[in-house]
Amino acid sequence: MKKKIFLVLSLCFVFFGISCASKVANQGKKDEIKYVNRDTTSFVANQENVRFLGRTYFDNDVLWAIYSSSGVEFNVKAKRLDVCFKGDSQANLLSPEGQTGLARVVVFVNGERKLDELIYQPEQNFVVFDGTEEVEGVVQIIKVSEVANSVAGIKAISLDEGGKLWPTEQKELKIEFIGDSITCGYGVDDEDRNHHFSTATEDSTKTYAYKTAQALNADYSFVSISGWGVISGYTSNPAKKSEYQVLPKYYDKLGFSYGSSFDGNMPQNIQWDFSFEPDIVVINLGTNDDSYCKSDKDKVAEFTREYKNFITKIRRYNPDAYILCTLGIMGNSLFPAIQTAVNEFQTETGDQKVDTLQFANQNMADGIAADWHPTEKTNEKAAKLLIEKLREKMPH
Repeated sequence: MKKKIFLVLSLCFVFFGISCASKVANQGKKDEIKYVNRDTTSFVANQENVRFLGRTYFDNDVLWAIYSSSGVEFNVKAKRLDVCFKGDSQANLLSPEGQTGLARVVVFVNGERKLDELIYQPEQNFVVFDGTEEVEGVVQIIKVSEVANSVAGIKAISLDEGGKLWPTEQKELKIEFIGDSITCGYGVDDEDRNHHFSTATEDSTKTYAYKTAQALNADYSFVSISGWGVISGYTSNPAKKSEYQVLPKYYDKLGFSYGSSFDGNMPQNIQWDFSFEPDIVVINLGTNDDSYCKSDKDKVAEFTREYKNFITKIRRYNPDAYILCTLGIMGNSLFPAIQTAVNEFQTETGDQKVDTLQFANQNMADGIAADWHPTEKTNEKAAKLLIEKLREKMPH
């Protein structure tokens, strides 16, 4: 698709549903509206201009960030950078206050967090930087909250006239992370175990998964939803299976949302094209299944059987990947069942590129986040163990 360049008028009005004014990035102070009157050039977030991160969906000149940590990355050389986000069906509010399911987006410039916002209106434009000195480096625009509650679109990236952007190069190593709330970063920004879910306190860039990808200089893709499992999502009643909250069923879909739509689309109705071809697939599922299985032999046997089937499905779509099956951090009762599933898969197929890794359970001394989820410190420890394991398997 050819690059679309638009001259945009910088001085405009703010009205509900129309967000022309540029909002200054929040740096610990109350947000303020800044009006500017110098010309900018606007770019579409397509593959000519940026590099896609994770599972994204480009439609009608908008790039939708779907799963946690999805978004774009690009090189920039400019004095000013604005990003215009498009909200999904959740984003029709006058204020984000009191909301628990809005998309949370961040922008990094050369590794430094310059923007951290919730998308609560149909369109919102933010100034990431604006100065007299030219900024040169790498920009990442990432949705750090999970797909089940909301997605966010990147409608336009605007630079000062004369500013340039172009895609970064793909990295040699690619890792896919399949998981639940731990992989999503549930509550990682809220270290109070008595607090509950909110996308405002989710940050997938503080998880073991993102930290592992950064340490190994790998491109990544997340496939993770809080509360989900292999045969059952989290349930407070072991007699009642949460059978629709299972990731294997939606692995070949763009994603899954409980109700949020974007331009009339639902991610579970869109096939994923598997354009991201991972060298490594890390599975971290079973924590929620344990709330249903509870050491019941028949249930554990079902989990083992379906876990093996999921490995088979993953292998079908990723014929050359090394698959690492992990569990722990918030409980590891089903780890022996995972080992059994891997052993049976290896025996039946002769496929030896499948392995297991048990994480240590979280330590109270490292803090506990919302609803007893792991803190960033706990994620750092898990990442260290995972990095060591993967380095053993990587070519030197």
